[in-house]
Amino acid sequence: MKYIVVLLGFYLSLMACAAPQSLPKFAWRYGTGSNIDLTKNTKTEFYLGGKLVYSDRLAGGGAGGLLADRIKGQRYYWAGGGALPTDSVSIPDKAVIELVSFHDRKRYRIKVDLPTDLEQKMRQVYLVEGRHDRRNRLYFGLAPGGYFEVMLTGGGLQLSPDLLLARGIAEVVTDDWYDQRVPIARQYGMDDFDKKYGALFKQYPVPSGMDWASHHGCLSCQGA
Repeated sequence: MKYIVVLLGFYLSLMACAAPQSLPKFAWRYGTGSNIDLTKNTKTEFYLGGKLVYSDRLAGGGAGGLLADRIKGQRYYWAGGGALPTDSVSIPDKAVIELVSFHDRKRYRIKVDLPTDLEQKMRQVYLVEGRHDRRNRLYFGLAPGGYFEVMLTGGGLQLSPDLLLARGIAEVVTDDWYDQRVPIARQYGMDDFDKKYGALFKQYPVPSGMDWASHHGCLSCQGA
């Protein structure tokens, strides 16, 4: 009898391991970053039907790790950004994202209309190695020269490929009153960035603007 109980327990544990985990409550997130630059996300606004449904400031950005090695190796992939929660905010149909580029020494504004079926895309469930996942994270990537991509990415289970939602050239922000009084480089201490990486960028020039769109290392399928 003891032997049968042990076998039954072992069988049930195998069943539990093999069974897909329960689906977590739906929530969407967003993040920002770059492929070979240090950026700061200084303003975020999401709209639905023309109404502002979410806004924040100084919410993230980043460059990812080993930037010097990536410049030398010309390894360009979307990085940084994290995944910031939106606390039950409605899924938007438009986004306005402002990012400061340390490489360009400019503040850029990404204005993009999001797909009408974005909610359907976000809520779709996938089974990855016995675990459920969704593409429920909006990622806004800014490359040197103002090129941007907006992607829908998974929640951390290597759900791939990422879905490219939009791409283009962000506008340079010229209407920020504080920028007109204090140069961007001084606001964000960009001289330190130049001292650390300026010589490397001169030795290993990177693409700029829409040149990124045809670059093999900057496709959305490389992930964020």
